[in-house]
Amino acid sequence: MLLAPLAFYLGIIVPAQSTVRHVLLGAVFGLVCVLSGMRALRIAGRRRAVRVWAWVGIVIGTVGLVMLVWQVLVIVTGGAFPPPFWSPYAHR
Repeated sequence: MLLAPLAFYLGIIVPAQSTVRHVLLGAVFGLVCVLSGMRALRIAGRRRAVRVWAWVGIVIGTVGLVMLVWQVLVIVTGGAFPPPFWSPYAHR
């Protein structure tokens, strides 16, 4: 759950100076977030609070990864793929 907000934040903003580092960090944090949530679900057993927070982390981490992939598609295609509505660089 602690990594999910960082993955989400990295998915929102793509810095112009170090896009590769941003994408790599976002992908690592997002994947670790999702995998940690899956692991927490596996060992949670019947504890409801653990399962709920694990799902919250998985969802936020997945949303961050989707946002990151969307922005990478915009960058790689040179703007042919429509820019995301949340990106500060959407209207260049």
